[in-house]
Amino acid sequence: METRPEQPDLPTRSFQVVPGGGAPDRFPAVQAGQGLTASQRPALSVVTPTQLLFAEAVDATPDDWQDALSRLTAWLDLDIRTAPPKPLSALRQVAAWAAPAMTATAAPVFAPWQNISPVAFQTGGDSALPRAHWVASYLHDQGTGKPLKASTLDVMLMSPHPSACPMDEDCAAPVPRAAVMRAMLQAATAEGRKRIAIIVDARRRNALVRQMLVGGRASPRDEQEIEILPIEDALCHLVRHAGRWDAIIVLPDLRSLVFAMLAEITGIWAPWPMLWHRRGLALVTGEVLDEADDALPLNAPLLVQALALAAQHAGLTHVAQRLMQGAAQIWDCGIITPGRGSVAPYVTEVTDSEFIHQLCRGGDRPSRRKSSWRAIPAASHPMSSRKPRPALRIVAANGEF
Repeated sequence: METRPEQPDLPTRSFQVVPGGGAPDRFPAVQAGQGLTASQRPALSVVTPTQLLFAEAVDATPDDWQDALSRLTAWLDLDIRTAPPKPLSALRQVAAWAAPAMTATAAPVFAPWQNISPVAFQTGGDSALPRAHWVASYLHDQGTGKPLKASTLDVMLMSPHPSACPMDEDCAAPVPRAAVMRAMLQAATAEGRKRIAIIVDARRRNALVRQMLVGGRASPRDEQEIEILPIEDALCHLVRHAGRWDAIIVLPDLRSLVFAMLAEITGIWAPWPMLWHRRGLALVTGEVLDEADDALPLNAPLLVQALALAAQHAGLTHVAQRLMQGAAQIWDCGIITPGRGSVAPYVTEVTDSEFIHQLCRGGDRPSRRKSSWRAIPAASHPMSSRKPRPALRIVAANGEF
């Protein structure tokens, strides 16, 4: 009988799957003699790209927006899926019209190039307004060289949808439903916004105060400082100190006045990211005073902030944090866009497309400050370098490898 020589024990190859579909930004090689040996550390890592689901928009994505979005998703290792609308029978379509609140889809529509003007909320709302219960726009600027009151401004501007404001018998004017007001206050609380203004006119002020007292707002008052004041007083306070409140709830027909005042004070006339809420996030658009019906041209800060907000609402906090931190580092280097100017003497103005290019190729740059935005939680401690790093990474495409 032939005897084979005894084979030495070979190192076992481990197989690591990154949980949650997330992946570190990079996998630096572990040099010999540092940390674990080659036989101890993982040799193979299969990474499933982080997925973000959007509902299909009615209009096609403009080419410049699609190119910028593709660059961002490649940089973030983000897989954006589009869910086509489910076909409905004629009877179900009629039911959807009758009860739009019961037909809310889980996946929001992502269309920041779609312009919604606050003027459209006046006179009871435009019939072309998207369906929602309430909306929220974000005024947040990380630009360089801004005056103090503008650079530190972080305001969440909310309004009930005109369709969510039935006529009140006592004041003979539309007043938001109590459930919609609670939803907006809870959204502000979730983002840590404690100083809140509710801006109304004199005729509806007493009706809204009575509604909140009857609705049992006693317990959250310990967490929030709520002021209900008429539009005249509110505009005076904004002129003196634009950052007086963390969140502002304004009635639909008064929204354009407050929007224009904040834009004038800060000098930010570029579009703001606008979120439409029904039963959860339903739509992401841009908001600007311009009432043009055409799609907005590419705006890099709007795209970055809108995508970060959509990712945060989908539970992808690490994606939102990386987007905002990367943009803050670019601004900190003195790179600005035409829509977000600067009074600093040494800045470089680039196109919005070039800003996205700089963001995606910049990597981790040293920054003198951290991105601070209440809408996005602060980043946790970075991953420890002592953890074993895989020598090979395979990225799964479409959930297969």
